[in-house]
Formats: sequence, C-alpha cells, structure tokens
Amino acid sequence: MGTAFVPRRFLKTAQHLNRVPEILRCQRHTHQWLKLTSAYVGLNASLPFEVNVGSGKFQFVELSDVATFWQIFFRRIYPVYVSDRLIIDAGANIGAFTLYALQTAPQARVVAVEPAPDSCERIRSMLREHHLEDRCRLHEAALGASSGETSIQLNVGSQFRKTGVSGSPVPGIALDSVVPRGASVDLLKMDIEGAEYDVLTAVSPETLSRIRRVVLEFHPDAPYQQAVAPLIASGFRMALHRDDGEGYGVVWLDRA
Repeated sequence: MGTAFVPRRFLKTAQHLNRVPEILRCQRHTHQWLKLTSAYVGLNASLPFEVNVGSGKFQFVELSDVATFWQIFFRRIYPVYVSDRLIIDAGANIGAFTLYALQTAPQARVVAVEPAPDSCERIRSMLREHHLEDRCRLHEAALGASSGETSIQLNVGSQFRKTGVSGSPVPGIALDSVVPRGASVDLLKMDIEGAEYDVLTAVSPETLSRIRRVVLEFHPDAPYQQAVAPLIASGFRMALHRDDGEGYGVVWLDRA
C-alpha cells in the first residue's frame, strides 16, 4: 500500500509528530505498517495484536510494547552495525532490541539479560518464532553490581519494573559474568531502570576494555554523569547525549 492511500487525518497526525521518515521505515519493514503506525500515534490501539516483520511475527501486549518497538526499529535509538559480532542486551524486556540486533547484524550473537520471568518467556517465544535460538543466550537475571539474589517489581507494566526494591525474588548477575571471557563486545546496550549507576561503578577495568560501544538509557536515580564516568575513565568518548527531561535520556559512547 502506497502513501497515497493513507487517510488525510492519519497523514496530518504523522506530519505533526515529525515521524514521516520513521513511518516510511515501518512501511518497508512490515505489511501491517498502517496498523502498527496507527497504534503508535494513538489512532488505534486495540491490544493485543501482532505484525509480521519478515522472519516471523512480533506480538504487542501492552501499549508500551508499541512505543518500545517503534523507537528501536524505526527511530533507531540503539545503533547496530552490520559488522557487529557480539552484542549485549542488558534490560532485554520483551526482546525487541534482541530481535532488531539479530536482524540488522546477521553474523552477530546476542547475550540478553532480563530478570522478569514473564518477559523472558516472551523472549524465548520470539526467538523460537524467528528461528534465532542458536544466536542468543538469555540470562534470566537482574544485572547488578554483584551476583546474588535481588528482587523485581512484577505488578507494573513490563517497561517500568525496577530491581532492588520490594517485589519478587530473582537472581542477580554482574556485568563481569555476562561478558564472555576473552571476547570483544561490539555493543553494550543498557536500559536497566536506574541500576546502570551501580553496574558501571562495579564492573572491572578489564571487562570495560573489551567493550567498543555503549548505548545507555539513564534514569533520574542519579545524574547521568555518574553512570558514564567509569566509561570516560576507561577511554570512551561521548558521541551523543539526548536529554528527554526529568532525568531521563540516552547517551552513545564509543572508543576515541
């Protein structure tokens, strides 16, 4: 379906949101682009629903699933290179970034870390649907400063769950244990709801030295400079800083 068939009201909304390039990417990615875009801009959000994204289907259960998928696939807030070989998805949530990374970098392997049992089941189901089980290792654990038991909130939406607060017990794992021994990591993506500050303070310099790029979502638990300080000290440079307000935002870092 071409853009000539898009309802005027829909186009007006999309242009107002300045999302036309993203909508075109969506159109190229799935035949159900109009349904997905309508849900994203709030014109139609009948849940659950699923769309075919080439290698299989992806299911949307919560409205936040749509926004997360859109930002990863069509806004491309986490840059993945075709040449990437090893990617760590810390805070894998429902697996949208894991899928994006595996599709974008066809030779890559992903190590995904996600503590919520229901989200992990969705990731496993997605990997089976897309025949990607052999390219992803999933740690069902919370990334933290050290290994051991912690807890996670499960009574809120999957996108907003915090670890280390009252909730259901889950295993914890340190970044040093997640990075395969001796391996070089092309990209570390982190969206772990405020735990990034503790994780990056505790990780060893040797592990950091084997990471080439970092994309970090920061949260208002502490100033973002606190999270990136260990990375800057390890030789990273800030490539992008996007402030979304109220203490939230994204930073891209790479090796100078």
